[in-house]
Amino acid sequence: MLTGPTEKAISQDFVDGIPDLIALLEPAVADIAREGRQWVFYGSLPLGQGREGSDLDAFLLHDGSASSAPHRRSAWWGGTPVTIYVLSHGDLADDGLRRQFGGYFTLKLFGPFVTNQPERDLSLSQHTARFLAPLGELLALGQPDTPWSADQLLAHAHLAFLDLYPDAAGYLARLLRNPQLMARVWRHQRHTYLEALRAAGYIAPAGAHGGWVYTGLTPVDDADRERARCTARFWAFGAVCHEADPSFPDVYFGKTDAHATPHEQHSALAFLHGIAEGGGAP
Repeated sequence: MLTGPTEKAISQDFVDGIPDLIALLEPAVADIAREGRQWVFYGSLPLGQGREGSDLDAFLLHDGSASSAPHRRSAWWGGTPVTIYVLSHGDLADDGLRRQFGGYFTLKLFGPFVTNQPERDLSLSQHTARFLAPLGELLALGQPDTPWSADQLLAHAHLAFLDLYPDAAGYLARLLRNPQLMARVWRHQRHTYLEALRAAGYIAPAGAHGGWVYTGLTPVDDADRERARCTARFWAFGAVCHEADPSFPDVYFGKTDAHATPHEQHSALAFLHGIAEGGGAP
């Protein structure tokens, strides 16, 4: 059973089809340990926003040993291609706390996702919060002790994401073309990210002032080096997953440029800065 914000963000038709979908994907992952298995689906199709040529993105999380390295597999869901990332829960935790894969996994869970074990969803969101919160705090307008609203905290996280991977602005720009969808996704992210920050100990109530303050948990001492290492790990692992293709980054760059103009991407960034500085949220 899904709960409030996720239920509003994810297509009910997609949710209803999850058991059949998992059964269809099972042959592609039959060799993976069954202990601790959890399926996670994210991207445009669960939102009900798939277009012609869209693929389905999924994680298969498991409790296997560290010797089972994270990797990418392909499958089909009817006529829809499916990309499955197979990794352990420990790998996902390492990407959150130590940014071991440069956010290659945890940042995919920043937007709405749905799983076959919703009781574990908060733990997944906490990994994303652990990745983004220290970087978001660095961008908090130089005022770490200032009380922030939930919308501002979310804007900080988005800005930290774009500080590492500017081309992700294309995804946000596409959402902004559909104000109703953007509002739905933003509300979901605001609720989910705030709960994850609280549960992981990265924010605390600001007392009588209202709002939230960052706790300074696991600060980033050398921001430039941390960002450089994140991006290096992200693109290196992505190339491994795409058969060591050196043109792998250009696939992402090309998608961004095809789906959002430079003006739209700059407007998306300005939208986030406006919220971070106290402006209205969608």
